[in-house]
Amino acid sequence: MTRLTAGCKVNLGLHVTGVRADGYHELDSLFYPLSTPCDHLEISETGGQGIAVRCDEPGLDPERNTLTKAYAAFVKAAGSAPGITVELRKGIPLGSGLGGGSSDAASLLLWLNQRAAQPLDDACLARAALAVGADTPFFLYNQPCRVQGIGEVLAPMDYDFSGLSLVLVCPGIHVDTAWAFARYDVLFPGKGQAARQNDLTKSPCKANGFFLSGAGDSVWSVWDIRNDLEAVVFPQYPQLAAIKADLLRLGAGVACMSGSGSSVLGLFSRAAAARAEDAVTALRKDKRHVYLLPLGNTGM
Repeated sequence: MTRLTAGCKVNLGLHVTGVRADGYHELDSLFYPLSTPCDHLEISETGGQGIAVRCDEPGLDPERNTLTKAYAAFVKAAGSAPGITVELRKGIPLGSGLGGGSSDAASLLLWLNQRAAQPLDDACLARAALAVGADTPFFLYNQPCRVQGIGEVLAPMDYDFSGLSLVLVCPGIHVDTAWAFARYDVLFPGKGQAARQNDLTKSPCKANGFFLSGAGDSVWSVWDIRNDLEAVVFPQYPQLAAIKADLLRLGAGVACMSGSGSSVLGLFSRAAAARAEDAVTALRKDKRHVYLLPLGNTGM
């Protein structure tokens, strides 16, 4: 038996830049990997063929999920794979915008490739990952990246986040990604234009940019940490807008939803480290899952 741990990611901003003819949306986002929360996979070889998935989360379809898709994509690319069973213990909430399913898939792809007599090269493995989902290629590398296109264009970040604290709030609400993007298309038919955020909860672009200034490459110093999907998700789930407002009120320099939700994050400066700890205490009173995570230097 092999035991694997699959972490998650947060989006430090998510800009919808367009939509392709096949319906996939093009994005521009900063992905930052986190080791917490995480999923756990136990893989056993069966000596037969195919994959069987068992999960402690009743919302996961054992026949159609990112692990079965990853296995099929690998077999298509490599020609074969050992028969396996996967026991999946979920620590990353479903529908939270943290990429848990994509991370699970990438972990399995990497393991299958290590076991292969003729491993796939990086490009082939990345194509197999993209066949699973837009976020999956990122987890093959698992380092901070600017991600563009539908997830296939990755550029490692060189930025010093040392001293910043991230407060991550997972409210236990499932937001369907397909619904969020479909709703975005209805409300913003221009598709390449940025959505307006709720005036109650947004942070001005200038303030967001200055919050990140002062270290590292100036390209990242002016990054606009906004999530265009908030404009469609927040009206449907006002409690998420309230969490963002709470984070800003409690001292976050900037806050935004991760992915299509439902997780919301706040970044606290070094000077506001104590306020970050107080924010975690305050936000946990509503029995949410709240994490305080220090960020580090992403220098390559």
